Amino acid sequence: MSLLLDTHVALWWLAGSTRLKRKLREQIATSNCAISVACIWEIAIKHRLGKLAVSPQIFRDEMRNAGAAIISISDIHAIALGSLPEGHGDPFDLLLLATARVEGMRLVTADTTLLAYARDVGGISVASA
Repeated sequence: MSLLLDTHVALWWLAGSTRLKRKLREQIATSNCAISVACIWEIAIKHRLGKLAVSPQIFRDEMRNAGAAIISISDIHAIALGSLPEGHGDPFDLLLLATARVEGMRLVTADTTLLAYARDVGGISVASA
């Protein structure tokens, strides 16, 4: 199954961070991986606010260089987001969940709140980073 990386997981992977378990780092390195344009958007916002040093262009380019696909946000993703139940307020997280569901991918995140929400909703493949 292809992996959809949450923003922090993609950043940790690019940086070679030990926050990612060795087994997961190997899985990312040997799997078909992708990020959503929502991740680039999130990086752009945090970079503009001075909360993140990496620019969205460098992040995008490094992910591409590492072999990750970039998934555009489509109307199908937006419609799928609208069908998710209440209980999680972060629109970036919800868009990632909707994208993973629509694209048949496993979302990889370290966000315990998002993991719990996804498991409660069901029908979305998630993995803990």
